[in-house]
Amino acid sequence: MREISSLNLSQVVALLRATPQTLRRHLSPLDAAILNWRPRPHERSISEIVIHLIESDQHAFANPIHQMIAHDLPELEGWEVHDNNFDLYDTDRDILELLAELELMRHEYATMVSGLRPGQLARSGFHPAVGEVQVVDYIYEWVYHDSKHIKQIMYLIQISVWPKMGNLRHFLPPG
Repeated sequence: MREISSLNLSQVVALLRATPQTLRRHLSPLDAAILNWRPRPHERSISEIVIHLIESDQHAFANPIHQMIAHDLPELEGWEVHDNNFDLYDTDRDILELLAELELMRHEYATMVSGLRPGQLARSGFHPAVGEVQVVDYIYEWVYHDSKHIKQIMYLIQISVWPKMGNLRHFLPPG
């Protein structure tokens, strides 16, 4: 298998900026029934995924990056994700309000990332689960995280339209 070429920092920043717009285009036409639907009790709804992205921006990405820039090899805190306690999410909020919050935060964080100098990108911290990590590791993982959840949202949209496809469902399995 050929080695894939990696994204450069300006491409990563562009992807970080694009996520809220991508979500807005796909989610603004949807109603609350689809946005808050969970295919199974242990899976997030689309609204819960967007809320998770908002929380992740601050707790899983921006906070550790700020800590590593401000301190020499800080002990980073693990972040407790609400994977199994969805009651902690406020899914009554309008999706456009959630997306506006994500856009505002993401603009701020992408601007911060684009202004990092090489020495700052190489700064390290100690993560309790995986050991030493660098600022640059978090930045690339941020794009991976976004992509994973965009894919998850697209899957939920796919399985919500699949029952309405009539006999064309025979061409494609659900999701």
